[in-house]
Amino acid sequence: MNFKLRPVIKEPAVFKRVAKILVILAVALSVGLHWALLQTVAWTGMLVTYAQQTSIRDAVAKTFDGKHPCRLCKLVREGQQSEKESPALLPLIKIESLPCAMAFVLYPPEPISPPLPADLSAARRFESPPFQPPRAA
Repeated sequence: MNFKLRPVIKEPAVFKRVAKILVILAVALSVGLHWALLQTVAWTGMLVTYAQQTSIRDAVAKTFDGKHPCRLCKLVREGQQSEKESPALLPLIKIESLPCAMAFVLYPPEPISPPLPADLSAARRFESPPFQPPRAA
C-alpha cells in the first residue's frame, strides 16, 4: 500500500496580518482619523518652521493660536467641512404607519418542564440508590 500525503495548504500569516491592517485602516478612515493625522503633521511642520525663526515659546504660541494657519491646515479644515456638508448617500425615509394596521401581541414564553420519562428505568434515576455508598477507610 502506497500512501501519499498531500501537503495541507495553510493560509500564510502574512494574509492575516494584511487583513487586520486593512480593517484597522478602514475603521480609522471611517472615523476620520486621517484628518487628525494630517493636522498633526501640519502642526509639527509649523512648529519646526516657527522655531527656526523665533523662540520655542513664540513658535508654540503661533502654531496653536489659529491666527497663522499653514496651507495644510487650510486643506484639513476644508476637507472636514466638505465631509460635514456632504448629503447622505441614500435619502432617509420615515415610515409613519404601516399600510395595514396590525396589532402584535407578545406573550411570555411558556415555562419549560422536564420531559416525562419514556420508561421506568429513567424514572429510577431520581430515586436514592438501594445501597449505601462505600466509606473511605
